[in-house]
Amino acid sequence: MAKSANLPADIEEVAESLGSDDELLTPDEALLISLFSPPQIAKPPNFRKLPENSVWLRRAEPGRAMCTQGAAGATAFFILTTEDILRLRESQLESIQKVREANDTKQDAMVIHKHFAALSNRQLRRRESKIQAEADELQQRLEESRQTDLPPRDESTDYSHPTQVATANLLVNRRTRRGLFRRITQTLFGRGRSKRKPDYIPIDGPADINARTMKGPLHQGDLFGEMSCMNRAPRSATVLVERECYLVEMIRNVLDFLHKDKVYKERMDDIYRHRVLEAHIRNLSIFQDLTDEQFARLRDSIELVEYQSGSIIFEEHEPSDCFYVIRSGLVKVVANAWCLLREKEFDDRNWKSLCGELQLCSQDSSEIGNLIWSSISTPAQDIIREHANAATLDNECQRVLLDALNDVIQLKSLPKSFGKMTEEVVGKVGSQQLSAGVTNFPDRWDAWSDLEFRFYFRLSLEHLCPNGIPRRTVTAGVRHTLAYLGRGDCFGEIGVIEGGVDERKPRTATCYAYDHPDGGADMRIPDSRTGSVPSRVELVRIDKRIFHELLGSSNRVRRHVEDIAKSRMARSTREHQKSASQIASLAQHSPEFEQLGLIQGQELMLIDLDRCTRCNACVDACVSSHDDGRSRLYLDGPRFENYLVPLTCRKCLDPVCMIGCPVGAINRGSKGEIEIEDWCIGCRMCADQCPYGSIQMSEFPLPKKLAGTANTLLPDASSLNAMTERAVVCDLCSSLHGSQPSCVYACPHDAALRVDARDFFLERAE
Repeated sequence: MAKSANLPADIEEVAESLGSDDELLTPDEALLISLFSPPQIAKPPNFRKLPENSVWLRRAEPGRAMCTQGAAGATAFFILTTEDILRLRESQLESIQKVREANDTKQDAMVIHKHFAALSNRQLRRRESKIQAEADELQQRLEESRQTDLPPRDESTDYSHPTQVATANLLVNRRTRRGLFRRITQTLFGRGRSKRKPDYIPIDGPADINARTMKGPLHQGDLFGEMSCMNRAPRSATVLVERECYLVEMIRNVLDFLHKDKVYKERMDDIYRHRVLEAHIRNLSIFQDLTDEQFARLRDSIELVEYQSGSIIFEEHEPSDCFYVIRSGLVKVVANAWCLLREKEFDDRNWKSLCGELQLCSQDSSEIGNLIWSSISTPAQDIIREHANAATLDNECQRVLLDALNDVIQLKSLPKSFGKMTEEVVGKVGSQQLSAGVTNFPDRWDAWSDLEFRFYFRLSLEHLCPNGIPRRTVTAGVRHTLAYLGRGDCFGEIGVIEGGVDERKPRTATCYAYDHPDGGADMRIPDSRTGSVPSRVELVRIDKRIFHELLGSSNRVRRHVEDIAKSRMARSTREHQKSASQIASLAQHSPEFEQLGLIQGQELMLIDLDRCTRCNACVDACVSSHDDGRSRLYLDGPRFENYLVPLTCRKCLDPVCMIGCPVGAINRGSKGEIEIEDWCIGCRMCADQCPYGSIQMSEFPLPKKLAGTANTLLPDASSLNAMTERAVVCDLCSSLHGSQPSCVYACPHDAALRVDARDFFLERAE
């Protein structure tokens, strides 16, 4: 069954060489695989336009390791079904027959099958006999399976499932030593708090690893290795074949094609969303009090939505039509940040002047005037021309104009002629108010957020229509931050609760997706499912009517949400009672505070430089309190006011370090602290992902040999040298008794602090 062939150099670098039973597939043969054929995919890939030999077939006997944990990997695998391989073999039998006929008639057999064309008729007969025998066996196996009543497919069942052909194995060394500090505290106060280990560990495959057995099943029709293929991430587990099977191995070009296919993506998204609902959303605090029956009724009505960083989720004064719970990411809540035009802002003087001033834009030679006029809808342009000199506008015309102008305000791009830099595009308007308001905007306009675009176009309209467009600063007041919300927090509940089922109360603040400072593609790991940079907020959206049904079915949920709403309404009242000078002072305080990412800190470490004597007692205590003797605290970092912000975990509201771990080894502890589990494979992903240098890589002493039968899981040519490091992070001494982390407790001068940045800085400034 072997074929001699030379793999392209780039494939040789990322894939194991062809074995004696492995085959290169022709483009026509590759299209016979169900993964690349409808209904699994809308449009089959054109393999003739992809790199040559980008898909090949591997025959795997029991005991073969398809990939090894920790090893470099840049390919993905699809396990063929019996139908797949039978269809392929039948096609090859037809090709052999056609090649033999072409050879007999002296025709060019290369156009039929380039690999078979290189074989003699004698070799072809031997090959045909071997393939026919295999096809007969496959047909018999397929008929037997169809006659057998198989149990429903369940990835969590035992490994005797008939379709299972391989097992993903997680190899870890769980032996650790206890530090002196911990041994003393455990002797005095007991063994410390224990935490519940998860039942399953996520890996780069369709089924998770059982945390007890450290194994996970792989079945015919499964695709695995996507994360390594897309991101060049280390293999997250060792995959051993348990039953003879065939696998298609593919390079990223092929996987990219799959991810771009609408049908394939929808199917994968459905699977992903189903798993999210069952495995993650059910555990959010607001849903934990629901019974299984209540959650089952709610489940079909839940909508998962995503917002890229900087995108506005809703704006203040918009009608409340839904309620949100944050699944991941960070949401910023801002008062007086709205930019859309509202009917309440306008008086008769505005309406009288508006159409005349807008008509001048159509005759304006300036680029901003032309842009705004061309962006206004045709019906609105007709109204403007017709009422340019009119003293009044009826309600219907007012509504059409407001909708059209709000569409302009919500534009998210500018023409190339405006230039690339913020200074250039602001100069096109010539507004002093706009120039003063963009001080903290990014240098390039293509990096603006939704809010910044809206601010730009609103003030541009005010400049072009000085009498027709009300001044936002007069009606809105000074913008200020109300809150930063993270995973599990809910928002949008005030308008929904106050308005009841039918009335649509206005939103009381603007909410938008917030990101870590300087979060860009150069410091983010692409998402394994979509290949995109995970700089986004994922939300659970619950429709207003469904939400009221939920409140009616669960008193606990109602009390939980109403308590949150009361607290926020009280704070909102306090905010509106502040003087303009107080708000301006706080707003002035914000830029550097946000640029350093301090707002992320729920347990932000600060060193009061006026008190600190540089005795290093905090670092010594950190070293002593951890089993491995490694420090999680480094007295280096940015200065803010009279404080040093050292390099140590700040328990971020939005911990991006947790994104993309191939084995799910980094998690939140019972009190929200970041913890790295003992199945970490040392891939450095979390350390590279952390924007604040809080995660360090520590040398990991490998055992001389693995315990029990673990050694038998490794192929003969393998070694344990793939994992030489393990990530370490401050866990806020969560396993020790006491109310303070050791670094804070040990400081003799009370210079070391752990604070919630939102309370310590923002409320103090207020």
